[in-house]
Amino acid sequence: MDRDAGCGAPLVGRERESGVLERAWGRVGAEGPGVLLVRGDAGLGKSRLVAEFAAGLGPRARVLRGGCLDMGPDNLPFGPFVTVLRRLSRDLGTSATAALLPSGGRRGLARLLPELGEPFPEGDPDLGRARLFEEVLILLERAAEERPLLLILEDLHWADRSTCELLAFLARNLDQPGVLVLATHRPLAPHADAPFAAIPALLARLANTEALDLAPLARPDVARQLADLIGHTPDPRHLERVFRRSEGNPLFVEALAGTDAETPAPLTELLLAEVRSIPDPGRRVLRAAAVAGTTLGHAFLRSVAELDEVALEDALRPVIDARLLVAVGDGYAFRHTLIRDAVYGDLLPGERIRLHARCAHVLAADPALAFEGRAAAELAAHWYAAGDRARAFTAAWHAAAAAGTAYAYAERLAMSQRVLDLWDAVPDPAGELGTDRIGVLELAADAAVHGGAAGRAEELLTAALRDLDPGRDPERTARVLASRAAARERTGRDALPDLERAVRLAPADRAMSTRGRLLASLADTLASRGRDRVAREHAREALRLGEAVADGSIRARALTTSAMLTARTGDLAPAVELYEQAARIARAEGCDDDLLAAIAGRADALQAAGEHRAAAEVARRGVATARSLGLARSRGTLLAANLAEPLVALGRWTEAVEILTDAIALDPPPVYWAWLCIVRAEAAAAGGAHDVAAAALRDARTALGPPHTQETCLEPDVLACRLGYARGDLAEAHRVLDHILTEHDLTRSRRYAWPVLVVAWRVQRIRHAQAVRDPAGRAAIEAQLAELLALSRELPTPGRVQHAHRCTFEAESGTGSWADAVAAWRAIEQPYALADALLGGAAAALAAGDRDLATEYAREGSTLAGRLGAHPLHAHFEQLARRGRLNLTPTPSPVAPAPADARSRLGLTAREFEVLALVAQGLGNRPIAEHLFISVKTAGTHVSNILAKLAVTSRTEAAALAHRLDLFAPEAP
Repeated sequence: MDRDAGCGAPLVGRERESGVLERAWGRVGAEGPGVLLVRGDAGLGKSRLVAEFAAGLGPRARVLRGGCLDMGPDNLPFGPFVTVLRRLSRDLGTSATAALLPSGGRRGLARLLPELGEPFPEGDPDLGRARLFEEVLILLERAAEERPLLLILEDLHWADRSTCELLAFLARNLDQPGVLVLATHRPLAPHADAPFAAIPALLARLANTEALDLAPLARPDVARQLADLIGHTPDPRHLERVFRRSEGNPLFVEALAGTDAETPAPLTELLLAEVRSIPDPGRRVLRAAAVAGTTLGHAFLRSVAELDEVALEDALRPVIDARLLVAVGDGYAFRHTLIRDAVYGDLLPGERIRLHARCAHVLAADPALAFEGRAAAELAAHWYAAGDRARAFTAAWHAAAAAGTAYAYAERLAMSQRVLDLWDAVPDPAGELGTDRIGVLELAADAAVHGGAAGRAEELLTAALRDLDPGRDPERTARVLASRAAARERTGRDALPDLERAVRLAPADRAMSTRGRLLASLADTLASRGRDRVAREHAREALRLGEAVADGSIRARALTTSAMLTARTGDLAPAVELYEQAARIARAEGCDDDLLAAIAGRADALQAAGEHRAAAEVARRGVATARSLGLARSRGTLLAANLAEPLVALGRWTEAVEILTDAIALDPPPVYWAWLCIVRAEAAAAGGAHDVAAAALRDARTALGPPHTQETCLEPDVLACRLGYARGDLAEAHRVLDHILTEHDLTRSRRYAWPVLVVAWRVQRIRHAQAVRDPAGRAAIEAQLAELLALSRELPTPGRVQHAHRCTFEAESGTGSWADAVAAWRAIEQPYALADALLGGAAAALAAGDRDLATEYAREGSTLAGRLGAHPLHAHFEQLARRGRLNLTPTPSPVAPAPADARSRLGLTAREFEVLALVAQGLGNRPIAEHLFISVKTAGTHVSNILAKLAVTSRTEAAALAHRLDLFAPEAP
């Protein structure tokens, strides 16, 4: 913090560390943003090192500082970031700050920066928190475009959980050059009971993060520091004593400089020695300051010390001269927290209680005296430390509300828990708060579930249900049951019983809104489990109730579920209309999550129906919408998976992988991350990158946790089975198949049943061929094949994609023709599946003696496989051609396709050609990234590759060359 910037003695012994900071700063402009963690024990000079470095940057950087306080659970949520962001807003100006943010920051950042205006209401806390984080990122990156930013975050070993989560988010997602986050902290064991304890190891895995450990000063450096402090070269014996006693700690060297270093007193006593040499008024001010906090304003200190201006100045002068306190802006700070700790620890118990109570009274009278909006958190801390349970109770409630406004769930939970702990110590707690104990339990549970502690949320809600009488208050009981269902779903437990009981309890005559929301949730849950008929009934009833109470969210959710159920029947047109209707309602009502859910559902329905190009276009618009709403890293990443999936089906694997990689780098929620990994695994498996596919599949399963629904389990299982088959691991493929066929009712799966049957038949056919000397084994496999045939007669075939899978199964099993399978896949423009069907058709034609048809199929299929880069599939065609002596000469090489156009002549990939077209239009990296739904860093990499391939040195030269070659001439009318 600023408190060390004004130290009189020069900084010594930190030349190496200063060089590390300088080099890190140099990289953020040339290579991209970075995070540097400066770790060292108390007193080693972390703050001094950082302050000297920041001062040396001068006008080269915009320096923003924020620090954490040692307040335990009473810490201000996002404390150092609140300080940083408010200073940045003051520096830029409120209007300029708002202009940099979507909706002027009122959808997210206004919760931390009140000057941006009243925050817009947010129905979904998860999305609200995601939007808040996104807007912090946007503000920092856009401010850095004007002048590079140095963010200094001090004393993170005391950081609250929300601060740690925001820091981790920024470290993963900062993409714009010109931002360096410089964070100081004391060493913590990885499993210490502090939110920051796990952060260094987490950030160490990121390429943009570096750690710097401060070691104690060596003996020559202690000699230099001591000479500066005492004004002459120290006596060798005195130097030796100071070096031995201080162990190279600069703060302790200062404390020992003017003393008899042989004194066996503890170092705390040495720090207090100078305090005790201060006149009594100064000591009283120091004691008041130690209770008030590490950093405090002048007016606050004057009120707590109960002195007038002149008396306070007289008392402070010797304290400032001794550098026990230093001036910071319009207030003061302890030069080092160890000094504050020593003074605080030296207080008498009664003195400490009295001063905490005085601080609380002062802040209660004038909350503006607290730094950077810390009033609620500090009041809660001071009343609690003062032992005033009644006031601590009320203050904790207000602090919980303030934390909730900022989406600081861990801190909200801690304050809510304190309210519960103090409940019985207050005469009329419900009257004091305006809510009963059940209401507090609900609030605490809401904070827990959104803060990642779903198990704790379930415990709190179970306690609330014990206090509820369903007979007297059925509606409230239903709401608590619904909340517990949501918590149980996040822990992988079955939420359906709670939801069904909640619907039974919710009165149909007087709780229409509650019942409508419950029915919408129940319909969605039942639909995900394949119970379509009852799900459709509940969705219809939810829609009716939503219309009756004019609730747009209920209507949009019910319509989205109805659309999904309609799409499953293969009736695409009415399903699309229902999705569009849900989106219109959600957009009109400002229900952002419902809007994006409807868009994602529509894209998914189009993809399932084989309308891949339409699905990709809908998903592209959805990603853009999510970005405009500040939700690129939450729902936007799910829509990125919706975009990548049809691109994979269309054979545009490179483009899909690029989108997936960038979306995964945004650190999405676990479920969305899992779907991104699954689509990534599908693309990798098709291209023959089996190890990559297996790793992505493992990551997806880890993120998904216990499967909640049949489809959640089936999708990774089908992929695992295909992967085992592709790798020749028939034992693994058979194990997964046995699990699928034993544990799942495939007649209820509209999307994965036919793909399961196709891969099952292929695996069993090969196993049957291998069991030539095992009659019993062959008979068992034949029985399983007969079961697959029987099952195929029970399965519905909704839509063109499922029809194509069915034709493939029938061709494999000999009950249909490969010509039908080829025609079905050709009709839906799915080149990999078409090539796979052509391989089967070519093999069957060759076996039947039709060499012409075999050659025709093999040539087309091998050409497709080559263009796709589907190397294993292409190898199968070559193997078939060698075995059947088929001529594949017209097929171009998959490794070096013949140049056919300007793009290939220039050596550019299809993606680079797209980027060049945008460069030729004068677009920079950020607009290019937004246009192509990739990161700014990825766009920059493409531009660098283009410049190298075109042998030009600038974007201007590249654009000029493109225009000179007439690469992007408009089409003639």
